[in-house]
Amino acid sequence: MKQSLSPKELAQVIGVSESSLKRWADDGRVRVTRTAGGHRRITLQEAVRFAREAHMPIVRPELLGIHQAGKLSSQARPVTAEKAAVMLEKMLVNGHTDEARGLLLDLFLKGKSLAWICDGPINLAMARIGEIWAHNSKGIYIEHNAIDVCIHALTQMRLLITPPALSDAVPEDEPARPYALGGGPPNDPYLLGSLMAACICAEAGYNDINLGANLPLESLAEATEEYHPKLVWLSCSYTEAAPSPKAIDQLAEQLGTLGAKLVVGGQAGPRGDGGSENLCVCDSMGELSAFAKGLLAT
Repeated sequence: MKQSLSPKELAQVIGVSESSLKRWADDGRVRVTRTAGGHRRITLQEAVRFAREAHMPIVRPELLGIHQAGKLSSQARPVTAEKAAVMLEKMLVNGHTDEARGLLLDLFLKGKSLAWICDGPINLAMARIGEIWAHNSKGIYIEHNAIDVCIHALTQMRLLITPPALSDAVPEDEPARPYALGGGPPNDPYLLGSLMAACICAEAGYNDINLGANLPLESLAEATEEYHPKLVWLSCSYTEAAPSPKAIDQLAEQLGTLGAKLVVGGQAGPRGDGGSENLCVCDSMGELSAFAKGLLAT
């Protein structure tokens, strides 16, 4: 994956003239840096941000170093979540892993939010794939491979995110962006939910730290003491390993003393708001995105 592009290269990526691209750079629509020789350079993340926000079609994704994308980026017709889910499910079930990754990257490059991608095509496709094993033993390895494909695609998208700029009124001894961190509870082996939460927080404007699956709650509290995050997530995917409501409330209260809000979600997560005022229960990545952005504004 490339680290930066010239104005000419970005113009080729989105199918416009180099002069137009340079004019947008001069107007501040595209943020550029200068080399020691005075030449303009555009970071990969900035190039992707501009293309997504300006709804520019990605006609040459290979120039971004993203070789799997490109099948949807030139289509003008919108893709619904259901249609994308059907396409993704078919690709994953048939073992077309490169096409599946390309589809997810295409949706992202076309401007779909990570919350839309996670709640829509990924969640819908994975739910259907998760039912295959009930009548076909092949469903187990199909699901495992599908999870790996989604993790790979989300990791790529996470690397392409440029968080929105925050206020300039940030003390010099503090990071430009607040931290958000989290993981899955003890004995919960699932990786996808926590990675999704990390992506959502990164897109919202946080420095995200994904601590992964099977994380002791004590370690989550220790990480909170170390990094002083504004938001902490707990992704509960495995019903038999889900923490008790009491344990979640206690964790929320403990994190509150450290200045962090606790967000809990996942198919094995609690329902309702819980007993602690420092706890937010989210039923979707869309809800997490809205909460994270709202918290960032406070």
